[in-house]
Amino acid sequence: MKKSLVLSIVILLMGGFYLSAQDTLSNGKSLNFPIKKYGISIGNSYEFTGIRINFADENVNRINGLNVTFWLKMFKNQNAVVNGISVGVIPAAGTMRLINLGLLGLGAANQLNGLSIGGFVLGSGGNINGLCVSGLVTMADGDNSVISGIAVSGIGIGAHKAINGLAVGGLAVGTDGDINGVASSLAYISAGKNFQGLAVTVGYLESDMFKGIAIAGYTKTNQMHGLAITLYNRTKELHGIQFGLMNYAENNPKGLRMLPFINLHL
Repeated sequence: MKKSLVLSIVILLMGGFYLSAQDTLSNGKSLNFPIKKYGISIGNSYEFTGIRINFADENVNRINGLNVTFWLKMFKNQNAVVNGISVGVIPAAGTMRLINLGLLGLGAANQLNGLSIGGFVLGSGGNINGLCVSGLVTMADGDNSVISGIAVSGIGIGAHKAINGLAVGGLAVGTDGDINGVASSLAYISAGKNFQGLAVTVGYLESDMFKGIAIAGYTKTNQMHGLAITLYNRTKELHGIQFGLMNYAENNPKGLRMLPFINLHL
């Protein structure tokens, strides 16, 4: 009687596990409990809600909950959507949102949202939104990519289209497009188009059109609207005030274009 009861319990418990190793078309190679797509998954399940632990993700569709992955299979998980918490050495997916933690770094092919912390590198082929912190570099690398929120990086921060919010890069902050908000770095700040807000660097600051307050070692713009406090200021078109050792405003009358200490055009 006891043996039958024990056997029944074992059979009942085993019935709660779904080993999909022979069913790769449906949900990958994984051991799932209590049912195939919900609960706890160990292995490369393609769709799962709950707690999922896998060595290296590949061809994943959607994970909701906690996803723990230890390594990266390059370019083999670009369509995955992970909603919840991503943890690993180098977690990577198409879209990652809410909390993303990578010992070495994080990578998203399409979008990285929420709180993202990478030991060395954070990268996205699309937008990065929220609070992101990296030891070395944060980069939104797509043609129309934008970083929005708060970005802090040990060496540099870059995005192709725009940086919006607060960007603090150890050495550089740059974009081919616009910067809106506050940008700070030791060596270099560059906006290929417009900068609106506050820029602070002891090094070089450049932008096509600047609106706001610039504090730098050397500022070079096509249009400057606002206040520039710089050792050397240079702009083609000044609409505001320059303070520095030397200040050049090309739209001022001859004799007043290059002045020491202060220059203005109101």
